[in-house]
Amino acid sequence: MEFDELTGSSTCEAALLAALTSGQRVALVGSSGSGKTSVTEWVLGPMREGVAPIHVPVSIEDPAIATSPSDFARHVVGLVRRWVSDGLPKDSGRSSQVGAKKSSRSQRFTFAPSWMGAKVELGYELKQAVDDDPVTAGERIDQARQLLDIIEGNELRPVLVLDDTDRWLSSSWANSQEVRSGFFRKVVRVIAEEFDTAAVIAVHPDYLPDPDYQAAAGFLDARVEVPHLPDAAAVGRLLARRAQVALDRDEVDGLVTTDACNALFSNYSTSPNVRVAVLQVAHLALTLAVDDDSASIDQAHVHAAIVETGR
Repeated sequence: MEFDELTGSSTCEAALLAALTSGQRVALVGSSGSGKTSVTEWVLGPMREGVAPIHVPVSIEDPAIATSPSDFARHVVGLVRRWVSDGLPKDSGRSSQVGAKKSSRSQRFTFAPSWMGAKVELGYELKQAVDDDPVTAGERIDQARQLLDIIEGNELRPVLVLDDTDRWLSSSWANSQEVRSGFFRKVVRVIAEEFDTAAVIAVHPDYLPDPDYQAAAGFLDARVEVPHLPDAAAVGRLLARRAQVALDRDEVDGLVTTDACNALFSNYSTSPNVRVAVLQVAHLALTLAVDDDSASIDQAHVHAAIVETGR
């Protein structure tokens, strides 16, 4: 899915690609089901040269990964090491040696006087982790840096991808507010200050006014918003593109009637969730059309699908 093509602009995929390839950290803003994952997959897909997307899942992990700089660094070390082993097998030996001995590299902080108080607080927390953990937070962070350096040494731009935040920042963990606070106030800062690498972080619009997100905003270089589909014609283009990919053919004219696209757009307008209001409904409508032995999805199929799904 390419929103720039659907909307006739360059404010989504093109803006995200430009920011990431220049090493920026980006908040990709969109509601659940709006297409954030699809946007990220298109921008950082396998055909994109010069980038190394490293997906950092947190939704099925211990919440400490989302709140503790030390635990997050440990998680990233394992993911980056695996990426190097799979993506750069000639460097797998080097990656396996990372962490085998202590490094003398020093801590690296960016200079921002207005955040100095927060920096002192984070520095104290990292020092406490040094005292409590045989593998210190500083060492874990340094291991991640070394592994990221291996990727960069192959003329690739490593990009940390955190696209499942809708799930875990509002999860059923004991205190989701505490999780959000730890993530935005600590982990985002570690990504910016310590890893100093490009990243795309999915952010639900509800978090934008949150003081915890506001505390992290200074460590994010750009904000890209996933746009709404502008009209029924965009719905038609979206479905046509998905059909072209699925059927591996260029011409799919007539697969979805104009009235069907209008009905799908009307459904989407009441709940702007591309995945649910358009794609899931269209998928069921396709099944109904096949059952009717119809050559196309029409308005009646869409209405029946909406009733059946309750969407």
